[in-house]
Amino acid sequence: MAHLIVRLRGKTVYNMPLEEGRSYVAGRKEDCDIVLQPEKGISREHFKISSENGQWTLQVVSRYGEVMVNGEPVQQVSLDHGFSFTIPPYEFDFLMSSASAQPAVVDVAATPSMSSEASYLPAVQGEMGAEKTIVGAAPTAAFIKIVDAAGDAKELIRLDEGDSWIAGRDASCNIQIRDQRVSRRQFELRRNGNQYHIIDLGSVNGTLLNGNPISSTDLTSIRSGDAITVLDNYLFFELHDAHFQSRLEMVKVAPPNPLVQMSNNSVPSEYDQAYGIAPYQQQGGVPMQYQPQYGQMPGPVAPPPPEGKGKFDFQKHRPKIIGGAVAVLLAAYLFSGGEKKTDSPKSGGTVAAPGSPQEVFNKLKPEQQALVRQRYKDAKNLYMQGKYQLAQDEIVKIHEMVPDYEDTKEIQRLAKEAIYIKELNAREEERERAKAEAEQKIQNQVAVCQKKINPNSTMDEMDECLSSVMQFNPDHPKILDLKAQVEVITTNREAQKAQRAEYQAQVARLKAIYDKAQSLHKSSQKPLDIIEAYEKVLASKLPDPNSYKAQASRSIASIRSQMNSKTAALQSESEKLYQAGNLKGSILALRKAKGIDPENPELPEKIERRVTELRKQMMTLYQEGILEESFGNVDGGESKAGAKDKWKKILELDIPDGEYYRKAHIKLKKYGAL
Repeated sequence: MAHLIVRLRGKTVYNMPLEEGRSYVAGRKEDCDIVLQPEKGISREHFKISSENGQWTLQVVSRYGEVMVNGEPVQQVSLDHGFSFTIPPYEFDFLMSSASAQPAVVDVAATPSMSSEASYLPAVQGEMGAEKTIVGAAPTAAFIKIVDAAGDAKELIRLDEGDSWIAGRDASCNIQIRDQRVSRRQFELRRNGNQYHIIDLGSVNGTLLNGNPISSTDLTSIRSGDAITVLDNYLFFELHDAHFQSRLEMVKVAPPNPLVQMSNNSVPSEYDQAYGIAPYQQQGGVPMQYQPQYGQMPGPVAPPPPEGKGKFDFQKHRPKIIGGAVAVLLAAYLFSGGEKKTDSPKSGGTVAAPGSPQEVFNKLKPEQQALVRQRYKDAKNLYMQGKYQLAQDEIVKIHEMVPDYEDTKEIQRLAKEAIYIKELNAREEERERAKAEAEQKIQNQVAVCQKKINPNSTMDEMDECLSSVMQFNPDHPKILDLKAQVEVITTNREAQKAQRAEYQAQVARLKAIYDKAQSLHKSSQKPLDIIEAYEKVLASKLPDPNSYKAQASRSIASIRSQMNSKTAALQSESEKLYQAGNLKGSILALRKAKGIDPENPELPEKIERRVTELRKQMMTLYQEGILEESFGNVDGGESKAGAKDKWKKILELDIPDGEYYRKAHIKLKKYGAL
């Protein structure tokens, strides 16, 4: 069974099972299978999901809409289990499940000893693959806590939908970081069973986990309490009881002051990776508070901020506080007289345990023992002088002779912590210095590029101008502002260019219509066709800067004048022929006039009258020919005309389409006279 999970701004709004053989349309149209809110960029019918032979496919059906996969637009793509795509602000996850993939159901009724509350406890794999419920272990939920520069929590986001969460400044991200310098998609958190991992999404500034940059290609494991840093944005990944929030609201306890007592989480967990130190040990997944081995001392108390300086920035001075605390604790230990007294070989009264450091020490020669003691004192003195690496070197030499002598491992651990803190401070100072330098370079270059903006500026020119500082922060507000200015200029310029091009195209279309009318005027003998062509010019709504419509109007007037003149002349000629008794010539002249001016209402009536008159005359001649034919006088003689002579006379006097013209033609053809 396939499922489509639909989230709107990180919140699940649909969990729709998809049936084989069906297709599902998503969009803002009310009758869509998956109705989306009418957000910007979402079409009435946006995309369709369908299956064929067990393979599900996504296809964009919107004419202008897009579907984004890994930041790239697609039109069609095959869907596999775990496939994700977006239509901001919506996110979609395609999942395939089967009966074997469904979680086993715990039969609460069959275990009366278990309370009803155990139904929400986590299930784990027992023997033979059977699931069992761990009584006493509460289900955990992942949270992201966003803190400000003072270390105060600003927002607590619960990650309880799906197995993947995106963080970035885009509004569609599950974890929104409200900072324009942060990439739209900065990093991703993933859950695999009870394990959580983090991966950078190719961000511009990178993502730090406990101070170390994480990979954008390989997953990095993340644990509860780990710190995620993006520029100067601090986030903490935490695992709590799934009912943590509701229980927390029932308890009104003031949050602890991080400046009052040093705890294990004051030291970032990146010690594990950088130096192999463990700031705390874990038992059952719960961190134990660090207990000093050299007596109990209250943790360092941070000095109050000077008057007028505002709130003390603990996060900024955290490495210095840690360093100061370590130094104070070690100094208290070294100078409190609490140095461990081990049995020396001179004591003679105590027997060292076999294989113990004391036994190893006792077996050394006296001069070697003296050397170990001297190096031990040198290591402590070097540490107090801040020469931590030299102190470590001395301890390495001691361990070559006596492993785990006195509290050398503790001093070694503190030295490593001190070295780390110094490096952390140096990196922080270098980062701040580089940040200030980059900011100054950006400000200077932006000022230079601002002066170059003009009505002909292009985005390529602006990119080239800003290329020297884009590496520092491509999303810097001033850089984005410059690009926005150039984009507006470019958009307006392109719009004006498009308008001019469209105007010229319309002018060209009108010219083509006019040129066609002129060509017809020169080649055609049909005035009405020519007039019709010119009238198309007049009827057009296209722009006319070259006065083609005025020229067309004049041409129409000239043609009509010529038509009237020719028509009048032909009518006059027709009257003269009629008076002379030439009905055929009169009719043909009138027909020619009608061809010039078919819309003249007088001509059809005149033609009809004269055709009728001519037909009567031709009928008489034809009947005379028939009569002569009946008398056998077909050819006729010198004294009398025959039938053929009558019919030939009809061909001479009648119009070619006349009724008796055709009959006479048939008779003459019959007798071979044609």
